[in-house]
Amino acid sequence: MSLIENIEHERAKEAWSCVDYVNSEERDKFKKEYRSVVMKSPTMIITNGLGQTLAFLKSKGKNDENKPEEKLYQDIEGWLNKRVKWTAKGELIEKVIALPNDKFRYATSETLSYLSWMKRFADAVLPKED
Repeated sequence: MSLIENIEHERAKEAWSCVDYVNSEERDKFKKEYRSVVMKSPTMIITNGLGQTLAFLKSKGKNDENKPEEKLYQDIEGWLNKRVKWTAKGELIEKVIALPNDKFRYATSETLSYLSWMKRFADAVLPKED
């Protein structure tokens, strides 16, 4: 298996773990809202940038794990912590905005690749909003 296949496999595994965790929740409203946020996030990143999208998720999530935006923020953070060598400490948003341009582009690309798997799995197993 090539390095690219290994990374893609790890992305898929991590994404499935996060979506499956949400799917095991009892709260249908949370599942629907999480699915919606996951489905919209890649477009938000492409339109507004990674930093602004993370800031949006953090501001909506307000450090409350019962909010889907906070859960997605934490899921992205968990993945990026495995893939990016940070140059700063602190919150994910602080670490991302402190990155040099080349590493910032890499973090953005990595996030979009990860969210691609998240979208596939969320669309497959999580209920849609009415």
